[in-house]
Amino acid sequence: MLRDVLKKHNIGMDPGFRLRGEEHGRIEAVTDTGFALGIGLLLISTQSPENLHELIDFTRDLLPFGMCMSLIMLVWYQHYIFFLRYGFRNSAIVVLNTVLVFIILFYVYPLKFLAQLLVLIYGTLLGRLVGAETSMGTELQEMIGGASVARLMAIYGLGAAGIFFVLVFMYRYALRHSAALELTELEVFDTKTSVAANLIMALIPLASVVLALTIPHAVIGPMLSGFTYVLYFPAMLIFGRKANRQRLLLLRGSAAPSVAQDAPDTGE
Repeated sequence: MLRDVLKKHNIGMDPGFRLRGEEHGRIEAVTDTGFALGIGLLLISTQSPENLHELIDFTRDLLPFGMCMSLIMLVWYQHYIFFLRYGFRNSAIVVLNTVLVFIILFYVYPLKFLAQLLVLIYGTLLGRLVGAETSMGTELQEMIGGASVARLMAIYGLGAAGIFFVLVFMYRYALRHSAALELTELEVFDTKTSVAANLIMALIPLASVVLALTIPHAVIGPMLSGFTYVLYFPAMLIFGRKANRQRLLLLRGSAAPSVAQDAPDTGE
């Protein structure tokens, strides 16, 4: 099992955080099945090639598949860290976990469609820049048809926001039970950091949904909605640096008293 492999190599095991869920239970097993099913649906939704032309089309789907699988595995890793740190096995976490798996499974097809659409859009633009003639422009028109791209962006944004909001609720639940878990000051800080990080991850797609639904222009609306996701990089970079500095100060502050206590008595 992948969780066991990661634990064996101490991946995700922060020495500053006491692990309360090293032994995985049925919740993790069921969730892993759900995530695996989501990745399986990505493959099933791709038609098996029967000739060379279809094989080339199948290879072109590798990039969207890789993008989708990476995002799903990112959420899975967050789930792995949460249960490794807190080890909850109660009804509230079961409910939140069920909602998370439900959104992941529902989110698979809009995610893959959007990934294929983005590959076609940028592939068409690149082809035009280099003067190459491709059939991507025609395929792009067939994919979109008369549908609203803004509506597609809204569906994708709501799915992404939903996933990260569930993770926010899970970490807030751990924070509310910090006394029962006997979380240290550093562990409380790390939990609050996880709440804030997932909140940022949820608010950006939510902002994308608002832009997609409120800007009536058929081109500008989806463009601004899609551009919103570029904010992930600066937002998470700034937040990560700030959180790391605060964590370092907290570690230094907790280490200072112990150093003073361990200092030799000179008799002065």
